[in-house]
Amino acid sequence: MNITLSWDLFVLVFFVVIVAYSFIVGRDSTLKIILGTYVSMIAADAAGTIFSQYFGGSIVFTKILKLAAVGNEIEALVLIKVLLFVSFVIIFAVKGAFEVETVDDRSAVIRLVLSIVYAIMSAGLIISTILVFVSGISFIGLGEPKTTVSALWDVYNESALIRSIVSNSALWFSLPALAFLVHSLYTKKE
Repeated sequence: MNITLSWDLFVLVFFVVIVAYSFIVGRDSTLKIILGTYVSMIAADAAGTIFSQYFGGSIVFTKILKLAAVGNEIEALVLIKVLLFVSFVIIFAVKGAFEVETVDDRSAVIRLVLSIVYAIMSAGLIISTILVFVSGISFIGLGEPKTTVSALWDVYNESALIRSIVSNSALWFSLPALAFLVHSLYTKKE
């Protein structure tokens, strides 16, 4: 069997790993991860921008560029934001000071479907956030350069899957919150 490594394969494997992890931790923890992801994406974006504003061009920043073998400050900023985002998501998932507890008043089939839906939405949200960061675009837009990182656009042009995820990122960003809201509206409170 001849397997060709590609960005599509990487994204699909990453997607499957997140979905599988969501099943391992359960629906409530997946919802906690989704909520933590929203906070993490804004916090990482802001913290990366602050880091760039205060340390851009400094000796520390130049050393980070050399250590990471990154070509320029924009790519270093992307790397910092992605690393902060992933770190924040992990911290929220493991040590977040909040709990999500849904009421299990539905049949096993509906609970399974909800778990599948939330797992897919969690994976899509995390992957689309990373791809938006890699594109060099800011969620909050403070002090950001208006250019995008060309590395993503090379992959974007080669990969229909990545093109689809990036093109539909607004959908991936809104669906988990809307699904949680609808789920909350139709859940009987104890």
